[in-house]
Amino acid sequence: MSTSAALISRNRLRWIPRKLRLAHEYSFFLHDQGAQLLVQYEQAKAHIVKVNFRSKVEADLFSKLAETDSIEAMRATGYPNEARRVILNTITMGMVSDCLHHVYEALRCLEKRKTIVALNLLRKPLTDNLMYLSWMLGDEDAFYAAFTSPDTNALTPSRMGNNRAHIIEHALGKTQISDVLNTDFINRSLFDKTNASGFYKLFQHAVHLITVRHMELRTAPENFNFIFKRYTDDDIYEVIYDIFPQLLLYLSHVILELYDRVKPMEKGAKRAFVVRSVLGLYVVEGGENEISARERLSSLNELSCSSCKTGFNLTTHNIARIVLSESYRCTKCRKVQGFPFSWMF
Repeated sequence: MSTSAALISRNRLRWIPRKLRLAHEYSFFLHDQGAQLLVQYEQAKAHIVKVNFRSKVEADLFSKLAETDSIEAMRATGYPNEARRVILNTITMGMVSDCLHHVYEALRCLEKRKTIVALNLLRKPLTDNLMYLSWMLGDEDAFYAAFTSPDTNALTPSRMGNNRAHIIEHALGKTQISDVLNTDFINRSLFDKTNASGFYKLFQHAVHLITVRHMELRTAPENFNFIFKRYTDDDIYEVIYDIFPQLLLYLSHVILELYDRVKPMEKGAKRAFVVRSVLGLYVVEGGENEISARERLSSLNELSCSSCKTGFNLTTHNIARIVLSESYRCTKCRKVQGFPFSWMF
């Protein structure tokens, strides 16, 4: 794919392989949508849990106990459900913020040909944050029980390891993209060391100079992992952008549903994100999926350019523009005009 959605300046994209620029822009689109939601929720203080105490005596008792521990104070005064919501909301906001910071810096590193640094930055959000967020979404009761357990090992990755596929499956089932992605793809892309098209080997080699424990990950003789890798090579980009857009789509929808639990969002805005994120992936993937995206937008062919009145032409470039940057470029007069696609929802 050699097109672009005009979401990112050409200057920033110059180091991204031309055929992968749309995939990079799409990935940034998903990051930015998540970051925008986070900011909006923080500004609205949507994660704050309000408690209406039954009496002044109860309120005074809470105030006294809260000087030491506000969560225990809520439990002690008879509000365990509210205490649970505070904990889950706080984890959601904090973990999503941490996750998106890493993704942002990784994407910026990819724009500078710092591929190994980018892989180091992606390892945590995709293999750690994503799994805990998925666990929260897929089985909130089990996650909360583990988080509040006196057993400090209850949340360790090793304890969670054998259940990753089930965690992903349950979380994916609570999103609106269960017919777009599947559990096996997500699990193999992140955790299967035998998958040459996955992230696992890349992550291990990016983090460690020498890997010898598993044959599939073993460092080549007279070598250090990635130390002698030429920054001009495109092969790492090709592996990354073959699976990263799909994984980021999954991450963004897990975040979307967790936000919706913190505070239900406006239905139109949520629907707009679902449609834009899915159609965006279809355009990135090309082929039959791009044809499907074009068919779903076929009603826009009835519109015309505001300047020269030429009918809309849904080229790959314009589909990407409409979906990701909410703009349209006339194929005749070349004028770029805003197209508030989200307003349709």
